[in-house]
Amino acid sequence: MRTIGFWVYVFILIAALFWGYLFNLENDIAVPVVIFGISLPEYSLGVWLLVFCLAGLLAGITISLLPNLRHKRKVSVLLRQNRQLEQEVQLLRSQSLRD
Repeated sequence: MRTIGFWVYVFILIAALFWGYLFNLENDIAVPVVIFGISLPEYSLGVWLLVFCLAGLLAGITISLLPNLRHKRKVSVLLRQNRQLEQEVQLLRSQSLRD
């Protein structure tokens, strides 16, 4: 099952690269881009669109990772508390009632 997932991933990656290449070929007009007053060099429209699409993708992944990391930290704290409580319960069960 792991190898099937790997090959599906490879196929999707190759298809995305191919579509990006075709998109770049169809949009070959050189355009200058100005961001916040900073002039960037002239590249084809396809290159700029793919660059900004990739930048948005990376920004989205980064932003979605923050809550995930927070939840993982909370889960680890709760697991630690659970282990401590289980040890306390075992200790209390092992003691006799007349102590």
